[in-house]
Amino acid sequence: MGKRINVFDDKFQAELSKLMAEAAETPEGMRALAAAIAPPIQTRIDEREISSLLLAKSKLPAGEPAKFQKPTDVQAYWIAKNGDAVQSLVGEDEVEFTINRLHSNPMIDISTLKHGNVGTLVDMQKAAADAIRKKRDQRTLSVISAAVPVGRTVTCSGGKLTSEALGQAIALVEDQELSVKYLVMRGTRMNEMKGWGLDPVTDRELRMKGIFNAYNGAEIVNSASALSTEVLLIPDEEIGKLAFREMIRSDQIDVKTSFKTGWLIWEEVAQGITRPDLLAKVVITA
Repeated sequence: MGKRINVFDDKFQAELSKLMAEAAETPEGMRALAAAIAPPIQTRIDEREISSLLLAKSKLPAGEPAKFQKPTDVQAYWIAKNGDAVQSLVGEDEVEFTINRLHSNPMIDISTLKHGNVGTLVDMQKAAADAIRKKRDQRTLSVISAAVPVGRTVTCSGGKLTSEALGQAIALVEDQELSVKYLVMRGTRMNEMKGWGLDPVTDRELRMKGIFNAYNGAEIVNSASALSTEVLLIPDEEIGKLAFREMIRSDQIDVKTSFKTGWLIWEEVAQGITRPDLLAKVVITA
């Protein structure tokens, strides 16, 4: 959904340095620089986010609400304006997800712009990208966790993940003639799986998203956004939507102090689950 930008390309850095110097002098320069910094931020988010692995990614038509079909006998779940997961009623065959705005407001010293210090600006872009990515992934995992039915939750006592508990949860998915595509967990839980006969995953793009191993045919997604007390099982069938009204945009801020200025980096996205009946999870208790 966007051209990948190499921020280390000499031509790109030279153009960016020129834009920075111009931005320090005129409103037009600030607008031009805002347009230039958005694509690299989008690229970094795309490289590292895991939400698009777990939910079906789509672009909403202009002016259209985030409405999707669901089975009438299940509840859909989505992220509300306050960041909480909310649910629909049983009996409805269509659901409308809330479209939320995720944002970051990075600031930069005016002298950095005047001197064309590209390195500092790139660091700012990385920080803004990571802030939005973490918000997106945290919300995705939050709504997936909330959507898993009680009857499809396996409890594992003793404070550690066991192969027996994970096997029971995998069986819940396989009993529906599906396979588990992803196991989403914190690094702590992944460490507990050492010695289970994990298969290495060598694809670079997957490793950037935190996928290093596979278990029983499922790829293990290591995410700091996951709860330390659970493991989410994602099947090889669509469970929900990651729908964008606006991809990453960068707008100049209206207020500029004597020493600093900045941008509003934002996106508009709806995140929700339409098939909670296909999910499963393991909850680890003490």
